[in-house]
Amino acid sequence: MWLVAVLSVLLLIVVYINCRPAPAQSPVSVTVKPAAPAAVSASNRVGYRKPSSGPRAAERDDVASSSATANHRHWESARKPFIVSLNSADSLDLVQLYNIGPAFARRILKYRALLGGFVSKEQLMEVYGMDSARYNDIAPHITIDASDITTIDVNTATIDQLKRHPYLDYYQAKAIVRHREQAEAYHDISELRQVALIDNETYNKISLYLVCNLQPSK
Repeated sequence: MWLVAVLSVLLLIVVYINCRPAPAQSPVSVTVKPAAPAAVSASNRVGYRKPSSGPRAAERDDVASSSATANHRHWESARKPFIVSLNSADSLDLVQLYNIGPAFARRILKYRALLGGFVSKEQLMEVYGMDSARYNDIAPHITIDASDITTIDVNTATIDQLKRHPYLDYYQAKAIVRHREQAEAYHDISELRQVALIDNETYNKISLYLVCNLQPSK
């Protein structure tokens, strides 16, 4: 009897195991990676304008260049609304001229002092560093008052005074004084033509800065 009972228990155990429900499985997590954005070509970008070439591009370049030139001229005319009197101007006046900075303004003033004043616009070409392009820019905006120049009396000037002028060197100044001593005095500036070292070019330039005041006889 006990054997039957044991077999019955084992049978019940087997039936229980077979009929027991399987444990629930946890859901599998799946990660989906977002797709990489497609590369956008330069031509597909918003606001992109493809560079062009050919006659139309050249025409646009010409228009842009003309516009820049016009803007420069407008700025230039706005910067120089007045005329500068070269023999009375100071550095603040000169720097208002196109392409004239403080350093170049000082050069002009220094040369003006050496000359005794300007008698013509063209003398600006004698200033160190002045070229035709810069001169052409400023020439229409300057005037010359020759009455403002400082003159030298050849009947009283010393060699040192004469040689400081840009148009005379030491030997020419010495020759002028020696001729004056031999003739006792200059009665007319044209007598400088008799000085051996004074050629026509020098005479035409320096004569504008010389006067001969006769001293009263004792």
